[in-house]
Amino acid sequence: MDMKKFGTICCFVLMNINLFASPASRSDTLDIRKTKIEMNITDFVSKNIIGKSSLLIKSKMNNVQQVLLDIEGLSVDSVISSGQSLAFTHTFQTLNIQLPNTLNQNDSVLLNVYYHGVPIADPQWGGFSYVGNYAFQMGVGFNAQPHSFGRTWHPCFDNFVERSAYEFSITTSNDKMAVCNGLLIDSISNPDNTITWHWKLDEEIPSYLASVAVCNYVFVKKVLTGINGNIDALIACEAVDSNKVNGSFSHLQESFSMLEQNFGPYLWPRVGYSLVPFNAGAMEHATNIHIGKPFIDGSLNYETLIAHELSHHWWGDLVTCHHAGDMWLNEGFASYCELLHQEYTYGNKAYLDAMKANHFNVLAKAHVSDNGYKAVANIDSLNTYGATVYNKGADMIHTLRSYLGDSLFFNGLTAFLNQYQFQDVSTIQLRDFLSNYTGKNMNPFFDNWILSPGFTHFSIDSTQITQNGTIFDTKVFLRQRKHHSTDYYSQVPLELGFYDEQMNLHIHSLEFSNRCLEFNVQLPFEPKMIVIDPLYKISDAITEEKKIITGLGVSNFTQAKIKLFTKGFLLGQNDSTLIQVEHHWVAPDRFKSPAAANGYILNDVRYWRVTGIHLENIKGILQFDYDGRNNNNYLDSNWVKLNSEDFIHLFYRKDASEEWQIANDSLKVGALNDGYGSVFAKEIKAGEYCLGIKNINYTDPIITDAPSGGCSIVLSTSPLVDDNHASDFIIYPNPALNEINIHFAKNEDRELVVELFHLNGQLLMNKKIHSAQKDYNLQLPSVKAGFYFLKINDFKTNQIRFEKLIIE
Repeated sequence: MDMKKFGTICCFVLMNINLFASPASRSDTLDIRKTKIEMNITDFVSKNIIGKSSLLIKSKMNNVQQVLLDIEGLSVDSVISSGQSLAFTHTFQTLNIQLPNTLNQNDSVLLNVYYHGVPIADPQWGGFSYVGNYAFQMGVGFNAQPHSFGRTWHPCFDNFVERSAYEFSITTSNDKMAVCNGLLIDSISNPDNTITWHWKLDEEIPSYLASVAVCNYVFVKKVLTGINGNIDALIACEAVDSNKVNGSFSHLQESFSMLEQNFGPYLWPRVGYSLVPFNAGAMEHATNIHIGKPFIDGSLNYETLIAHELSHHWWGDLVTCHHAGDMWLNEGFASYCELLHQEYTYGNKAYLDAMKANHFNVLAKAHVSDNGYKAVANIDSLNTYGATVYNKGADMIHTLRSYLGDSLFFNGLTAFLNQYQFQDVSTIQLRDFLSNYTGKNMNPFFDNWILSPGFTHFSIDSTQITQNGTIFDTKVFLRQRKHHSTDYYSQVPLELGFYDEQMNLHIHSLEFSNRCLEFNVQLPFEPKMIVIDPLYKISDAITEEKKIITGLGVSNFTQAKIKLFTKGFLLGQNDSTLIQVEHHWVAPDRFKSPAAANGYILNDVRYWRVTGIHLENIKGILQFDYDGRNNNNYLDSNWVKLNSEDFIHLFYRKDASEEWQIANDSLKVGALNDGYGSVFAKEIKAGEYCLGIKNINYTDPIITDAPSGGCSIVLSTSPLVDDNHASDFIIYPNPALNEINIHFAKNEDRELVVELFHLNGQLLMNKKIHSAQKDYNLQLPSVKAGFYFLKINDFKTNQIRFEKLIIE
């Protein structure tokens, strides 16, 4: 499903001696082989449905005496088996049926469940809805537990594991059509001016992928060319919307061909979409995608939404995540297929542009909308359908592609889908399969990028270039830092880009582990610009942009958060300038000495690096904006409140070997305390830039991870001091109300001191913790809403961690 366009399971299988408490264990006990739904959907006034579901159930073990099904919001009238009425109870969403005979392994029973009522919708997203002359089901509920929401219109095992073949006989008034999964077998006109629509899907699907949509539909038919021959695509819409359908679906063939080319042939009997009055995205019901009418407007504005939903017929329908915590296997891959659609339809530049825009949004917003930095896998149920799963999931899959290369990436994923088609899968299964298929150990990738929160960050501390005849001996000192991650990443394939004077790019590859690395290379030219990851293959905590400047004007580096105003351009032998601007989403190194700081506090979350070729051609200014307003996702909200904004300056250094100094700058503010303004560098030169604000009474809690001045120096001296994000524990929630939780990676005895500081440095709380548990709840003192710092000293590991805390 796609929801980006707007914004304890209590059913068990009871055996004679065991109550199975998980949906997976229930499906290990019984198997619903087929579900046939007969339903009357003609009452658009009181919005009642009348249904009969016949479930053919096969036992997987001995001595089963009861069956528990999920059905919620509807009244169950009776349960019949072999002409006999069965005893049952129906409480909330649990239908407990007493079987007429004990089932042993491989025994089967056919249960006919009769029910009626007004089906329910989820208050946030999904469920069954009547809107105008439409009645339709969206198979998940964002607020529902579990999120699978087939139980709103038919009895089922409502989980991601159980799969069943489906058959539908839906009766509507004679001016409407019912569209369901699979193929239309026939339609029968009845004497009471109704029509019964008969659909059948032999391929097995989970309950949440079963669907029905009723309206005065007509079909817009398209014939798609596929690997195994032509396949019909039926798009159900009102006749008045047929022209819009033709326009918005004009690239459906491209999406279909891209998916088959990358992940193997389409294995379903048809492609299908049904337009429904839903303004919050779409739902990937197998062969009958329900897509919101607002997104089918005749334009191609939402072609990636159409591609996203179709891609679920590989990722989400063909293979389905084993549980909601692994939803990235459904939604992360479908979101990544949006990028692949751009690549296939419009070329590599379109792919890179979409990928970089997504990466920027992940770094800027995912932790805000999902209430913290989270791992893509094992996501909590409150964020199953959040930005971490969708957007960060796609971001990490882009990096996986870079790790493997296109051949291993696409062939490995196609082989995975073939191996597990029509089954549920887990993150660990994907990891292990790719390791075996590719011959590469995928544990480091999955441990770092998928199973852990946050990001890594790579930077160039400094360089040394020595000419030796026609050869230039080049040393590049690289550093890895953590952006809300728990560990430094290991075995990361990185590329370094070396540009010559003619702006030609020469790439050298390396593998990065640990914290610092010295890379040595002999080049037949003097490198004029050196950058990490020039082809944007790794999704670390940097967003960057390159531009070629050829004249006067304004250049907006949106994803690097800088504007360049070219006031003068020197023409000569070189008539263009290449410039790269990088926005680093980590705190800059702190001052090397208090004297250099002179009371200034550097920004706590970001800095910039500017590099280029023929920068001497440009005369102009650079604009750096700071924004501490809430609508900027708190990017500068903590730092900018340390003092009045007229105490802000821009700082500059060539690289990590130098001290920060106030740049040749000027400040432009609106109101002095509105948290928003700009600082201008009056000259453009290569180096690092960051913002600082003066507050002589404030103690900077951030400790740079290279206090000696960079990896080139630290490598030859003492071990590195850990940075402000190093730890084996996670703190949540943030923002908090009156308490926080500290979750440790493992059970072990530990001694901590937790201190809470006001922004002015005042100590508000000092709490000693001696615990061997993985989870510790800590009550906060009564303070005003605002921004604070937590300092956590772990005496067992000698780690000190500082964490910004928002108290609401």
